[in-house]
Amino acid sequence: MSRLIIFLIILAAIYWVIKRAFFPGKGRVGKTDEAGEDLVQDPFCQCYIPKSQSYAISLQGKKLFFCSEDCCKKYMASRAFPKS
Repeated sequence: MSRLIIFLIILAAIYWVIKRAFFPGKGRVGKTDEAGEDLVQDPFCQCYIPKSQSYAISLQGKKLFFCSEDCCKKYMASRAFPKS
């Protein structure tokens, strides 16, 4: 019986090594951005969003990215910037 268990453990280890060698990207958990798109941080709520989905504005020559128009308005109100 112990030989069978040892054989199964060795077989499972060999399977795992072969699977990792030939299919390294399959089954990974936590891949956040498959397209390689840059994430930007909202300066108001500090959350990260993909650049293509952000609400972007230019302020004093600097480009800022927000998760929503609402966050942008709150940021502008908290900084007392004139609306443009």
